Amino acid sequence: MIGFMLCSTEGAFVDFKHPVNPMDENECQKSVRPLKFYNFEIHTAAFCLPSFGKRKIGSKEN
Repeated sequence: MIGFMLCSTEGAFVDFKHPVNPMDENECQKSVRPLKFYNFEIHTAAFCLPSFGKRKIGSKEN
């Protein structure tokens, strides 16, 4: 099961694999509680489709 859906009917194209404001590792470690698990790579991977999902929707993107 894939547990997210992102929809839009207007506005600029959004590329969720490449955020406009990427996480700054140094800033994350300055927070009250430094992040233990979340990082830029985890964020990027969260929006990748598995192979069966790509086939199901006919995605040509790798």
